[in-house]
Amino acid sequence: RSSFIGLSFANYDFLLIGVSVLIGLVLWYGLNRTRNGKLLRVVIHDREIAGALGINVSKIFAITFLIGASIGTLAGALTAPALSVVPGIGIQVIVLAFAVVVIGGLGSITGALVGALIVGMARASAVHLYPELELFVIYAVMGLVLAFRPQGLFAIASARKI
Repeated sequence: RSSFIGLSFANYDFLLIGVSVLIGLVLWYGLNRTRNGKLLRVVIHDREIAGALGINVSKIFAITFLIGASIGTLAGALTAPALSVVPGIGIQVIVLAFAVVVIGGLGSITGALVGALIVGMARASAVHLYPELELFVIYAVMGLVLAFRPQGLFAIASARKI
């Protein structure tokens, strides 16, 4: 066990934080600073034009799916020792992931980071202050964000297609 700002944490929690930051930085770099990341963004924005320009759209999607599935597998393997793994655990994860994406804004890596921090802090605060409202707090924060910013906090501006 280690302590940080006067609070006691398991060393495994610090490992999870470190791996998460590392994966986040690698993904950010891959999407924003590499040729393949730029090709992926082109394919996401307009699949037909990307195909017309000679980009192998199905290959880009297959590689993206492989990377996403690998990261999901790694996440499951790393969090399994910290959680009780039961059938149906995916439902709880899907609700949290949905809230993160809605709060942060679809298509924004920065929004996903901020949305995850907001959901995590709101959920942790609810567990300590009002445990019976834990799940409701996530929906309340999501509803509050949607009331003022329906596209999410960091949604990428999109051009209208005519």
